[in-house]
Amino acid sequence: MTRLFFSFLLLSVLNACANVDFGSPNTYQRADVQHAGTVQQATVVRVRSITIQASSGNPALTSLVSAGVGAFLGSRAVGNGNGRYIAAAVGGGGSGFVGQAISQGLSRHAGLEIVVHTDAGRTLIVSQPDDQPFAPGDRVLLVSSGSGVRVTH
Repeated sequence: MTRLFFSFLLLSVLNACANVDFGSPNTYQRADVQHAGTVQQATVVRVRSITIQASSGNPALTSLVSAGVGAFLGSRAVGNGNGRYIAAAVGGGGSGFVGQAISQGLSRHAGLEIVVHTDAGRTLIVSQPDDQPFAPGDRVLLVSSGSGVRVTH
């Protein structure tokens, strides 16, 4: 029974990880490959660290499923008396809470909010993962494609 519980908990964690997509300037979406985009030259005005909260598939569904499995395992763990109902309630609530907490913790990642001033005179703000360093005064390229705008060197 314990093995089944930990297997389900591991699957919940992997599900939370699998749905994360942040649009890194180093990663292109399949739809953007071999399609023309536009490029603008710009100067970085300001950079600020942010936290990116990913939307993971359906966190409510993940919590409900993990709570259901916890309740089932709890009801099987304690004999045939009324104690099994208490164990089911505690197991269901506990596993639902743990599954949701893990999913939320894994769906947060460091990012940057980058304010740029284009050579055409526009001021834009772009948020993206922090996998490239930027500082005020840096000359950068704004790459626009079907999946959005990214700042890159």
